[in-house]
Amino acid sequence: MSAPQQSQQEPQARRNPAASTSARGTLDLSDATWHRLSWRMLLVDPLGMITRLSPIFVISLWLGTNRDNYWFEFGLLGLIMFIALTRWISTSYYIGDSHIVLRKGIFTRNQVTIARERIRSVDTESDLFHRLLRVSIVEVGTGQQDSSKDAAGRFRLDAIASSAVMPLREELLRHMRAAGIDPDHPDLQAGHAGEDIARWKLSWSRFAPFSPIGFGVLFSLWLITLQMGDMQQRLLELGPVVSLRAEFTELGQPRTLIAEALCLWLVAGLFGMVAYAIRYGKYALIDQGRVLYVQNGILRRKHIALDKQRLRGVEMRLPVFIRLIGGGRLEPIMTGTKRGGNASTLLPLAPRRDVRRVAEYVLDDEAPVRAPLRKHSAAAMRRRITRGLIPFWFLLGLAILFRLERGESVDKWIAWFIVPALVFFLLLSWDRIRNMGHNIVGGRLVTSSGSLQAKRSVLDADGIIGWQVSQNPLQRWAKVANVRAATPAGQGVYGIIDMQADEAWALAEAITPGITAEWGTIARYPRGGGAPIISAPATSPQPGA
Repeated sequence: MSAPQQSQQEPQARRNPAASTSARGTLDLSDATWHRLSWRMLLVDPLGMITRLSPIFVISLWLGTNRDNYWFEFGLLGLIMFIALTRWISTSYYIGDSHIVLRKGIFTRNQVTIARERIRSVDTESDLFHRLLRVSIVEVGTGQQDSSKDAAGRFRLDAIASSAVMPLREELLRHMRAAGIDPDHPDLQAGHAGEDIARWKLSWSRFAPFSPIGFGVLFSLWLITLQMGDMQQRLLELGPVVSLRAEFTELGQPRTLIAEALCLWLVAGLFGMVAYAIRYGKYALIDQGRVLYVQNGILRRKHIALDKQRLRGVEMRLPVFIRLIGGGRLEPIMTGTKRGGNASTLLPLAPRRDVRRVAEYVLDDEAPVRAPLRKHSAAAMRRRITRGLIPFWFLLGLAILFRLERGESVDKWIAWFIVPALVFFLLLSWDRIRNMGHNIVGGRLVTSSGSLQAKRSVLDADGIIGWQVSQNPLQRWAKVANVRAATPAGQGVYGIIDMQADEAWALAEAITPGITAEWGTIARYPRGGGAPIISAPATSPQPGA
């Protein structure tokens, strides 16, 4: 079926009641009308796979310039075309009145079934080849741990003709309109209507060299060249590389090592800037009332709808090197995301003022973002220093063993290494102390911790479903405790490190009133400082309550 025919015939097929739910609750699909993906998938899928495998093709052709047999390249192309054909043949979907069904796979047959009333979002995605061939990826979300599913369990249609995407989305979200919820939104690529919260700027790329993105790309390229015979040796024998290494060698050790490390960082930074621009270029965050829409990507365009009803807070991520040049990023705390995962980045690496502005907009309150935090005790500060210096003592021990083995010849190396390492870990410890704190602001729990990966989390009280207070023997001696708030959103647990032990349950009571009443006492959190207030509840809990 061609794309125009699919666009015209699908609405009638979707209303076909042939597939119904039997009295036993099973879905009868005997007379269902099934539809295939656009035939353009036979071009999009191979082009995407060839692009991802292009380094292998290029390196293989380069290393094999003197050979006449190219069976490896032709065999790989044939395999790619065969995989694309089998995916298209084996994939079909049905849109019914009560359920939508996706069937895929030949050797392992998978069927994904979703009830219509559980559909909460219809997201679209398209990379460069999708846009050139006028098709899009459509993914249906239910808001129930969708991101934790593997590829086999997701209702993902790759690819649907662009002309059929909006009619399909309208049909899938028809039940929300019937319930009085307007799911309409304009095409984000057009960039009109709705309130723009933030848009990507080219100047944001300056933060990429200080993130691990570039090193990840460089490491991947290194692994590829490692598996390709003498590829690495050929790269090292290039004229610019040889001359640069010769200049570095003239500096003498350990300056040569430092210069090489700086050069490596510059190359990784360049890769990071390119990767960052490709991934987050054309980023936009648009408020459409009930929904926040996020779009990003140049080669692979993503459109994601974030339901505000699932939002339970935000988390500002402020890695130390990004923070030193005034940057950070913003992540949402939302239900329906896997443990340790994020629904979508609200704001990629950007200036810290923009991070705070977007956080204040999303929370509709600037107080949790800017309010000062309640500092922890001196014992907690000492623990940050002693724990922060553990890696230094380990490195010092290695340096002593190295000195005993090599003798006085390594004294220069140790002098260049030990003193900067001590200063570095002391600064990290001081930074952890500076970032450590918590507060209750506007009915929200605000926590802050870390240095290398510092973060400030703002969590709604309504999103907390449980509390945990824990102490190890050293914490009991220092009279501090770790407090963790459990939530079905975001990472699942948001904690406070080394807060005063006698205030732990008072904090829980202030956020979740009545949680300590089961013990016959109510602890009140000291907002203005001082010891917690313990009192009996107004009514004693009934036996067995």
